[in-house]
Amino acid sequence: MPESDPQLVEDGLEVLKRFAARGATLTYGELNRELGSPITSPSAGFPGRIGKLCDDINKHHDATTGHGFMISALVHGVDSGLPGPGFFALAADLRRLPPTDDVGAKRKFVEWECEAAFAAYRPE
Repeated sequence: MPESDPQLVEDGLEVLKRFAARGATLTYGELNRELGSPITSPSAGFPGRIGKLCDDINKHHDATTGHGFMISALVHGVDSGLPGPGFFALAADLRRLPPTDDVGAKRKFVEWECEAAFAAYRPE
């Protein structure tokens, strides 16, 4: 999959910081809408494309802020209430969460990551 547009990654990070400051999460579709719907065909590769964007946002967040949490934990699927499989693959690659099929462990990990984001970006 091609690299994401650097401006789109930066804009996506700002969206996630804004949601974190409010203590809120959002869906993949909401993230796309917040960004002006750059991924225009939801039925044609939307999950992979939005997931790649979220991975790039995570990498940019880590490189520019030094925070150790995965900020894209704030972005969830409508049905599962959890990030998609790519999020958990990245978490395993980063050695943040061992590969697991345990939904409870995944939920707990996402909860911790979200709480860290909320704490980092909560207004003073």
